[in-house]
Amino acid sequence: MPLPKPFQCLAMAACLILLMTAAPVMATPAPQFAHPFTLVELTDMALTNNPQTKLAWAEIRSSQAGVELARAGYWPQISASYSVTRSRTVNFTGASNSAQTRYSPSISLSYLLWDFGNRSGTLDSAKFALTAAELANSQTLQDVILAVEQDYYQVLGLQALEQADQLSVKDAETSLDAARQNQKSGLATVGDLYQAESALASAQLSLQQTQGNLAVAQGTLAVAVGFPADTTLKLTPWNQNVTAVMPKATIETLLAQAREARPELLASKASEQAAIANLEATRSRGLPNLTLDANAGRTRTVSGGLSQTASNYSAGLTLSIPLFAGFGDEAANKQAQATIDISQATTAQLMQQVELEVWQAYQNLHTAVVSLTTTGVQLKSAQQAEDVEIARYHIGLDPILNLLTAQQTLASARAQQIQARLNWFTALAALGHAVGGLNAPTEATELP
Repeated sequence: MPLPKPFQCLAMAACLILLMTAAPVMATPAPQFAHPFTLVELTDMALTNNPQTKLAWAEIRSSQAGVELARAGYWPQISASYSVTRSRTVNFTGASNSAQTRYSPSISLSYLLWDFGNRSGTLDSAKFALTAAELANSQTLQDVILAVEQDYYQVLGLQALEQADQLSVKDAETSLDAARQNQKSGLATVGDLYQAESALASAQLSLQQTQGNLAVAQGTLAVAVGFPADTTLKLTPWNQNVTAVMPKATIETLLAQAREARPELLASKASEQAAIANLEATRSRGLPNLTLDANAGRTRTVSGGLSQTASNYSAGLTLSIPLFAGFGDEAANKQAQATIDISQATTAQLMQQVELEVWQAYQNLHTAVVSLTTTGVQLKSAQQAEDVEIARYHIGLDPILNLLTAQQTLASARAQQIQARLNWFTALAALGHAVGGLNAPTEATELP
């Protein structure tokens, strides 16, 4: 039995809604870039696109408005009013007078002349808060730069490790071919073949894991720059010949530089000064204040066709002396003092954290410098050892286990050499971030 026509319309509308809601939402495609990016280009894009930088700039604008709001207390408050009143008087006999209409424009002024430092303390607190916001913005920019640097080198390191794993796969395939040939010629057993196949599978697994880690690192870098995680960013290759050098500055000099240049630490000190200024403003609230009040107005009365105009002016000084506020002023002072104590403790804690970061970054850089030299020698020796074992296995002098061991040692040396280069770049970036800015070393220094 067919549905009535109204129900048919409702059913068609419901089906249309279901189709519309079930339709897939077309996502905005990720941007595509053809040319490879340098670290400087990626950093520039991150400072423009990263939400952290936008948030930091918004906080600065908010602090700037706070300063202007505090300055408003130094200006007089002026207001104007205009009233219209119509009235009629009726006596007890029921007789009434003519209706009267009054037009009364007026202007008033209130000006705080003296307040024992409430306005100045509030303004100083707002200024220090603005300074803290600007320094915090500088720290945010440095944090974004560090994140881009670390992610950039992480991607390059994994790309180099992927190439190294591909070489290891080729070496394992070469060993497997050699095992098959030696088996045919009677120089190897089937056990050699199985061992070579196992080594090849292990090399392929390592390559697959590296490729997965590389995909994750590429997405992390894209997000740090401010793009969707599926954005493909081609990178310029890194320097293959890294010189193992240390900064000229000693660790004592770097620690002193961090105390003076680290924006995060300077922002904490500015917040401490803002808390001190706020205590001054809070204490003044319980003290007298002097206010100038002035008023000027004119009243025009219209009654029975007659119009009369009167003007009035007034001015006076008001001295307000707070006597009792339910112990609120005392509580506010205690709270402001506690805020100062918290700020000072936060600054001291941050100072220790900054010094520890500088120390750790310096030691990590020193370790990376030593590791670069050591892994270079290790890689060269492992390559020579593999060449010898390949030759000896082909002529049947050594078992395949020796060759596979040499290849595993070579693969490990390649990975360690790449990791040492990655550690060098990331440690140098971390040290520069820890001290609040560091130029890349250009001359080798004697290692301690």
